[in-house]
Amino acid sequence: MTSRVGRSTLAVVLASLALATPVVAQIRVELGGTVGAYLPQGSFQPAPVGSTLLAASPDQLSGTAIGGQLRVWVARIGVQLAATTTSSRAGGGSTPEGYFAAIPARVSTRSAQLLFRLTGDGGRARVWLGAGAGAIRHGGPAYEPFGAPVNYGGVMGVGSAIRLIAGLSADLGLTSMIYDLNVRGSAQTDPRISERGRQVDLMLHTGLSYSWH
Repeated sequence: MTSRVGRSTLAVVLASLALATPVVAQIRVELGGTVGAYLPQGSFQPAPVGSTLLAASPDQLSGTAIGGQLRVWVARIGVQLAATTTSSRAGGGSTPEGYFAAIPARVSTRSAQLLFRLTGDGGRARVWLGAGAGAIRHGGPAYEPFGAPVNYGGVMGVGSAIRLIAGLSADLGLTSMIYDLNVRGSAQTDPRISERGRQVDLMLHTGLSYSWH
């Protein structure tokens, strides 16, 4: 009886390995760095009280985005984890008390997307579409008095990897993050201060990635 159970267990294990082998053979891991343009769109709702700390409009936070990406593929389906950070200067301007210079601000993003590749492995260029969710943190001296808030929203993107040599590829992509920005003043600043509104943050990015099978 014991030998039969042992043979049955061995058969199940061997069958599982046989089924898993084709899937494992299709796994591709890609790791890369990116540089691009962070281009926030949208507008802010009127606030009862303005602040020389906060951005006057979303495009004031535009800047060069530095980041990285990790993608894992099984055939044409993949998962991508990405992170970026962008430095800029926000706020400032003329007030009855005088002129205030803009101060440093930083927008950091984290996202996870489910990818679907539109092209096969035979060509030099691979193209995919993605959708998922992300977190956007507004920080730096401009936003730290307001708690450096984190907002969450949806992410959509299109990307491409063009093979250069061996496992090295040049990456191109466009990502859009849609979320509701909600920055509020406090007793230390002024409860009437706010920076709110629906945002559409665009990210044009390029970079290099290396893949392993």
